[in-house]
Amino acid sequence: MTDRLSAEELAAMLDPCGNEPLRLARKILVLAETGSTNDVAAQMARSGEAEGVVVFAESQTAGRGRLGRHWESALHKGLWFSMLLRPGLAFSNWSRLTTWVAVGVARGLEEALPGCRASVKWPNDIYLNDRKAAGILIECSTDANGFAVAGIGVNVNHSREDFPEELITRATSLREASAKSEEVDRQKVAVALLRQLDRLYCGLAEDFPALVAEAEARSILIGRQIEMRGAAGTGTLRGIAEGLEPDGSLRIRTEDGLVQTLSGGEVSICGWW
Repeated sequence: MTDRLSAEELAAMLDPCGNEPLRLARKILVLAETGSTNDVAAQMARSGEAEGVVVFAESQTAGRGRLGRHWESALHKGLWFSMLLRPGLAFSNWSRLTTWVAVGVARGLEEALPGCRASVKWPNDIYLNDRKAAGILIECSTDANGFAVAGIGVNVNHSREDFPEELITRATSLREASAKSEEVDRQKVAVALLRQLDRLYCGLAEDFPALVAEAEARSILIGRQIEMRGAAGTGTLRGIAEGLEPDGSLRIRTEDGLVQTLSGGEVSICGWW
């Protein structure tokens, strides 16, 4: 039997008594297919929808990751969803969203797979057993009707043959990481993720230093030699990742001994991938 997501079942699992929905999941949509769940959530935001909508899709025909990359969205294998947000923060602090989502997803995966350890590859990838299991894409509109969309993709029941050739050695799934033969319940994973993200959301304003500290503690970059490509105005940099700054940006010491703080770009670990 095909594992299918159900908006009604997800809502019931998140709010079994039916009277206290999560702030960030007051409305849940499950689409059989769409171009991109981020685009659907953004269109709803532009139409005046309030914060707290979660859009899932069983399949995306135009799913995307950071830097315009295509995101593989295998049918009924993973979780592909977007959350509509209207953060109560100054626009200058909306960059905090990536740190929040990274920590929330890491915690959610650990809740769904007891005994596993989820790591963060700054800024937006979540790793299990040194392989990528989930990715994050935050897109924002900071006009008068400002909103943000947090797009999250999680490989849940993928096997090796489900990954494109170029990702076979880099990617993993929750099923593979758990080393179990049976499929992982995608709805239970979705519930764990949404609960953790909702629980941590207030930390954006009230206790962001704690989120940064946890992201740093989970980092697979700190203390390693990395190469950064695409950071604004810097070209390509090599150096040692030293830690995260209070705003969540990455601090590195370059090969010439200078310290630089980077807010974005593409990071690889030298000698790894």
